[in-house]
Amino acid sequence: MKTVLAVLLFSLFVTTISTSQETPATAAALNAEAIKAYQAKDYARFLAYEKQALALEPDNPRVVYNVACGQSLAGNAPEAVRLLDQLLLKKIDLGAEADDDFAGIRNTSEWRAFQTRLTELRKPLVHSEIAFTLSDPALVATGIAVDPKTGDTYIASVRQRKIVRRTKQGMVSDFIQQAQDGFLSGDSLAIDPRRSLLYATTSAVPYMLGYQKEDFGRSGLFAFDLKSGKLVKKAMLPADGKRHILNQLTIDHEGNVYLSDTGVAGIYVLRRGSNELETVISGDVFRSTQGVALSKDQKTLYVADYLDGLWALDIASKTRRQLQPPAGAWLFGLDGLSRQGDSLISVQIGPKPERVLRIQLDGKGANIIKVEILEMSHPDYRGPIQGTVAGKDFVYVANSQLDLGNGRTGAFAADQGRPTVVLRLPL
Repeated sequence: MKTVLAVLLFSLFVTTISTSQETPATAAALNAEAIKAYQAKDYARFLAYEKQALALEPDNPRVVYNVACGQSLAGNAPEAVRLLDQLLLKKIDLGAEADDDFAGIRNTSEWRAFQTRLTELRKPLVHSEIAFTLSDPALVATGIAVDPKTGDTYIASVRQRKIVRRTKQGMVSDFIQQAQDGFLSGDSLAIDPRRSLLYATTSAVPYMLGYQKEDFGRSGLFAFDLKSGKLVKKAMLPADGKRHILNQLTIDHEGNVYLSDTGVAGIYVLRRGSNELETVISGDVFRSTQGVALSKDQKTLYVADYLDGLWALDIASKTRRQLQPPAGAWLFGLDGLSRQGDSLISVQIGPKPERVLRIQLDGKGANIIKVEILEMSHPDYRGPIQGTVAGKDFVYVANSQLDLGNGRTGAFAADQGRPTVVLRLPL
C-alpha cells in the first residue's frame, strides 16, 4: 500500500480538510476521508469515497488510480485493469506493478494483459544524442548552463559542492572548487551573458561532502565571474528552521534573478545591485515550486508546481492563474522550465515513464494549445533532471543519480555511481 498511500498524500499535500460530519464536497476532502478508511482497513468505504471523488474529477489520474486500487482490493480485476488502462492511454504509470494493493489480481488474465501493455508504454522514445559524459561517478550532477558566447557548459554537483566546466573543445575542469566561498550542494545554474556572470543556487543536503547539522535549511544564490570563477555576489536566505531548497532560476533583461524554492514553495528575486533575496510569493501560496521561466515580454513568470501543474504569475500584481492543459495531458511532476519561443520545455519526472515535454503556448503566452512528448524512457535515464535551452537544442542531465544519497541519514552509495550522461535534444 505504500505506493497508493503516497499517491493519496501527494494529492493532498498541505491541503486543509474540514473534520465536520457533513458529507465532503470536494474531491480533495473525499480523498482525505478515503485515507482514513484505508488506514482503518475499511476498503469498502475507501472505494466508496474514491468513487465519489472520481465523479467530481473524472480526468484526475490520481483519483483514477485510487479507484483502481479499491477495485483490486475488492477482487474486481476487470474494473481495476480498465481504470489502469485509462492511465496508460495518457502514457501514465503510477506504479501499480509494485503496489501491494494489486497483489490479489496479479494471477488474472486481465492483469497479464495489462502488463503487456505496460511493457509497450515503457519502450524508449529517443530523439536526443549524447552530448558528452563526465567520468566522475560520484558527481551527482543537477543544474546545467551553456554559455551562448563560448559554448562552454557548466554542471553543478550536489555531492561534491562544486561546479564543473566543460569547454566546447571537450576540456573538463573545476570552475569552482569544493565548498568554495561556502558553496553547498549545487542545484541549478543560469548564465547572464550581458554581465558575464554564472548564477548558481545552492542548498544543504545531508550527503554532500562536509555536511554539518547546523547546515540544515541553508540555501542561497551565488554569482561567479565567468572568466575568473571569482565570487561576485552571495545572497543567503535567513535561517528560519525550515528546509529551504532554492532550485531553478531565471534572469530578466535587467539582471534581476527569479528563483523557486522547492522546500518551502516560495518565489524570490535578487534584484540587480542588491545583495539580499526578496520574497515575491510566500511559501503558503504554491504547493511545491520546482521551476520558473519568464514570458517574452517579461511581465509574466511561469511557475511549475510539482503538485499542481503550470501557473502564470503576473509579476506586477502578484496574481496567478493556472494554465489548463488540453484533454489527455497532465502537468504534474514537472522539474524545471525553459522557454523557447512560444514553448516551455520541461522534464516531467512525476509519472513514469520519465519524459521531456514541450508545452506549446498561444501567441500571447496566455493558454496552452498543445503538449508534446519529445523524449521518454531514454536508456540512460537514472533521475533525469531540469535542463536548459541552448540554441535549437535542449541540453539536460540524463542521470542525476540523486537516489544514491539518503536525504535523512546522509549515507551515499558511492559504489553504485556511474559517469554522468548529458543529452542534447533537438527542438
